[in-house]
Amino acid sequence: MDVKLFSDLEGLRIAMDIEEQGRDFYQQAFDIAKEDAHKDLFCLLKNEEIIHFETFSKIFDTVNKNKEAASEEYLFDPETSRYLTVLAEGHIFPTAANAKVKIAEVTTVREILQMAIQAEKDSILFYDELATKSKFEEAKKIFTTLKAEEQTHVVKLRKILDTLA
Repeated sequence: MDVKLFSDLEGLRIAMDIEEQGRDFYQQAFDIAKEDAHKDLFCLLKNEEIIHFETFSKIFDTVNKNKEAASEEYLFDPETSRYLTVLAEGHIFPTAANAKVKIAEVTTVREILQMAIQAEKDSILFYDELATKSKFEEAKKIFTTLKAEEQTHVVKLRKILDTLA
């Protein structure tokens, strides 16, 4: 089995994709939410995903300028790469087109919240692994920070879910 080896740079690129897909997911959830509290939450989460994307973009550009970032020394080992590939498959949140289909399949805000909680949990696992394996200190710090932010998203989503009848 041919394994694509990940690097910090590849992890950052996928993280940018995750944040874009999260933004689109929360926008679509906002569009179908009926209660103001739910709309406010989805808007807040969408805006946080936008900020994360902008942060990743800047770091990606910085890391990409570093010639060492492309060297084999910065590749993760094959086992780690396999694990990251599994975590990144589907990029945590569904793509914009798939999100429309998935959100259309659910009939309640409760189901959207459950989807969002699972996506946030998956992103926590992904960012945790990237932080642990990252070879660039700046990338490691960002992945750790994002993991903590995603944990707060899970708590916020869970609180709203618990208030639903």
